[in-house]
Amino acid sequence: MDRVKTGIEGLDELLFGGLLRGDAMLVAGAPGTGKTSLGMQFIHSGITRYQEPGIFITFEEFPERIYRDATSFGWDFRALEDQGKLKVLFTSPEVLQQDIVRDHGLVNEMIAEIRAMRVVVDSVSNLHNAGQDPRQFRDAVYSLVNALKRESLTAMLLRELREHEDIGSGPEEFLADGLIMLNRSYVADRHMRFIEVVKSRGSPHIAIPSLFTIGQGGIRVLPPFQEPFYRFEEAVSTGIPQLDDLLGGGIPYGGVYLMEVDADTHQDIFDVGFAKEALEAGDSFIRVAGDSRQRSRWRALMKEAGQEQSLQKGLDSGRVTLLWAGGRDDAEQASPQALGEEINRACAQAAGGNLRIQADLSRLFALLPPEQANAAFSSLTVLCQDTKTVVLGVVSPRTVPPQQLAKLRTAADGLVRVWTEGSYSYLQVLKTVNSARTPAYATIQTPRPPFIEIVRR
Repeated sequence: MDRVKTGIEGLDELLFGGLLRGDAMLVAGAPGTGKTSLGMQFIHSGITRYQEPGIFITFEEFPERIYRDATSFGWDFRALEDQGKLKVLFTSPEVLQQDIVRDHGLVNEMIAEIRAMRVVVDSVSNLHNAGQDPRQFRDAVYSLVNALKRESLTAMLLRELREHEDIGSGPEEFLADGLIMLNRSYVADRHMRFIEVVKSRGSPHIAIPSLFTIGQGGIRVLPPFQEPFYRFEEAVSTGIPQLDDLLGGGIPYGGVYLMEVDADTHQDIFDVGFAKEALEAGDSFIRVAGDSRQRSRWRALMKEAGQEQSLQKGLDSGRVTLLWAGGRDDAEQASPQALGEEINRACAQAAGGNLRIQADLSRLFALLPPEQANAAFSSLTVLCQDTKTVVLGVVSPRTVPPQQLAKLRTAADGLVRVWTEGSYSYLQVLKTVNSARTPAYATIQTPRPPFIEIVRR
């Protein structure tokens, strides 16, 4: 798609590269949220970074005020006007309405003179304040948007919200191609600004409220997610290629990653993929799992994944060790000492090679006293640090006391959250060794491996 970059750090990421060329984006917010600053930066970046001349139309501020405010950010609007790259037009809503619909009006002449490609209108609220009834206001906005599109301009239409006014009540919100909301909220007794791309017609976007700051150089948006700092050269697959991509390649050797899966999602679909990858890679594999019902379901899914024979060969050779809740014989109570001995034995057998450990931490913390469960998990983290071992722990947040869950999250190198809300399940990467952090993505369970699809668009 032909994108028009806003030039505002972080905002183009939320817009998947920028606005669609020729679109009209409505920017709405209460007084003091930064609408005019955003519009000025959109125009300035277009001229200075992308060679796209622009027009700034204002109903409220004299040009002198616009020049002064731009200068405070280090933007010389006067110089850009002298160079024939910018026009600042102070007019009234009535004059603009009469002029813009004409084929040879003043605005049209300005567009042709500098070959404008961008425009900001500050603000369309003044069209309504001109005393028009709702139908006239809708017709005025419709004419304005169509006139700007006719001139092939990519537009930002600023809209001021009155106190306690909710978005969705004006025709401009329906006529515009997209909507960006600006607001202020108190965070820890401090006023913070947030921006959200509510809609962007015909284009993917990230609809997440994101913190932004206004300082020297303009607006900077800080999206609450982050691409991996680097992709691992050598990493273990989770068994879900889409999740590996989000993690920056998978789980690195020496890493302890935690998956929080709520009770409404079968964690076996994550267990099977991890085990399948271990068998196919030839790594030693230890599974510390739950009760006999989990064992039966896990075995059935491994068969469905075509791993039944590979699993049996691994068990026969000692390369695969399955430790169930009650030990090898499924006794009612697990023996911490026996569990530790089994893990040490499997680790010794895997010495010099790669080892993957999969642990049902919910079951572990349910069976063992807190101190012993913490000690067992700490032993796994130390093991990873000293050897080429990977641990994938799965836990249901509701089954572990809050203090224990907090310790798990702190000790883990990576954290992936999976939960159900309403009729759908979602997945989000919150922490990794390479600092990846993603938005929440919807997930769909599938009847074939990897048994889950992450919907990213």
